[in-house]
Amino acid sequence: MAVKLKPAAKILILLILAGAGFAVYQLVIVDKSGRVADNPDRPTPVPGSGGTAGTVDTPSGNTYKMALSEWPGHMPMVVGNGGLTTQPGSAAAAERLTLQIVFIEDPIKKNVALQTGAVDFVWQVVDEMPINMGSYKKTGVEVRAFLQIDWSRGGDACVAAREVQKVEDILGRKSAMMMFSPDHTVFEFMLNNSRLTPAQILQVRTDTSFSMDDFTFGRVLFTQGKVDVACLWEPDVTLALQGRAGAHRLFSTADATELIADVLLTRKNTLETKPQVAEKIARVWFAGVVKAEADRKAAAAMIAKVVPRFRDELGAKGTLAAFNWVKWADLAENVRFFGLQGGRASFDRVYNQADTIWTNYPEAEITDRFAPAALRDDSIIRKLRSATTAKITETKTPDYKPQVAKTGRAVFTKPVTINFDPGESDLDAESMHILNNQVVPQLEMARAMYVRVEGNTDNVGRERFNESLSEKRAQSVVDYLIEKGIDKRRLTAKGNGSANPVASNKTSDGRAANRRTDILFISGS
Repeated sequence: MAVKLKPAAKILILLILAGAGFAVYQLVIVDKSGRVADNPDRPTPVPGSGGTAGTVDTPSGNTYKMALSEWPGHMPMVVGNGGLTTQPGSAAAAERLTLQIVFIEDPIKKNVALQTGAVDFVWQVVDEMPINMGSYKKTGVEVRAFLQIDWSRGGDACVAAREVQKVEDILGRKSAMMMFSPDHTVFEFMLNNSRLTPAQILQVRTDTSFSMDDFTFGRVLFTQGKVDVACLWEPDVTLALQGRAGAHRLFSTADATELIADVLLTRKNTLETKPQVAEKIARVWFAGVVKAEADRKAAAAMIAKVVPRFRDELGAKGTLAAFNWVKWADLAENVRFFGLQGGRASFDRVYNQADTIWTNYPEAEITDRFAPAALRDDSIIRKLRSATTAKITETKTPDYKPQVAKTGRAVFTKPVTINFDPGESDLDAESMHILNNQVVPQLEMARAMYVRVEGNTDNVGRERFNESLSEKRAQSVVDYLIEKGIDKRRLTAKGNGSANPVASNKTSDGRAANRRTDILFISGS
């Protein structure tokens, strides 16, 4: 494992630099390619190129600074701004907003930038917030997530060797990834929803190599054949697949479509004293989404011109393809994300999932726990929702094909303990509680996956009766999941009777293990 400074030490060093007069956004910025990026604070003399020429002053004369990542999910803000600084004719200019966009990839640096006031708004991946929020508490800075900007949709993935066809095959093999990255989250989601026991999951973690700061780490080991699983973000996913014969995507955010979400953070007092600025930022974002979606080719050409990573690595064609790795969040998506449609806020579900994961890692150094509702502020989205005259349409659901649930091969299988009275198939309150906590949230995050619920019994009694009863019990689970809002086209029930034991039927413990309900997660991609 790579050596790292403790987060508190990093924060202290950066705060000392900030106190000495060095704005964090002017420090050397390393982008996701690992290369030193151009300093976005340097003027670009060509008007309309995305530099500083032709910016529009706000009535107060203020320039607001925003730290983003060079990631395709963040690019509509550049489109809405007309470049890295506000350009005439842009959505930001129409809002009388002067906005400067900088790129800070390092989690510690970007958080310190907001804490010290070097930037006014900063990107954040929700799954890193349980780790990062403690640093804000230590510095006495309260922050809130007020705008969702994207979902990862295939841009984060775990790739595997030919021999690893399902998550349970990882046991006894080696894996590699960047620790606490979104791809680490993808890895843990797989493990914790598989048939692997807690002891086996611990062994898999022990057999995993982590880097704290090298995004190429997993890809290099994977292509060299030193590990059989690597969790990465694009374009390293594609490079890893090209670099090893038989390699394939084991699991990705194309399956877990609501697992990795990016948001904008700002100080709580900014939302209280300058809500109009945050509102303008949100409107610029939504205008950028509309413009980029209306002409993706033009948006890609502009991004490839002004953003270093896309300019130097992908070009316009590669940038256009990169847009498929993400889903840009519009107003309707934000309404759902913040729970304004009446259901549970997606933010809370994603945050709680990550919080549960990172408490298993002492390296996360989590000393403070936070309720997700205390970290989000829906006031801006609520206001924009009330002000719009356009109909806010529901998020489009995938075109599910029920046959996939019936015949598809499981990527991972989650056994759950559902207790039934002898000979009965009705769910009791305890079983509903288990499904609410161990299955429903996972299905809501893995919205592109199908599920086959399989009932299993021990070998006591007539096999025909056992098979019929196990199917009725599986159907009871399916019916309950449908009641909880899971699309019925994703679900199917199957009764195996005693045909698929996982333990010996010669002992009472073995028979108890065989009386189980399996939730099979099947990829639709």
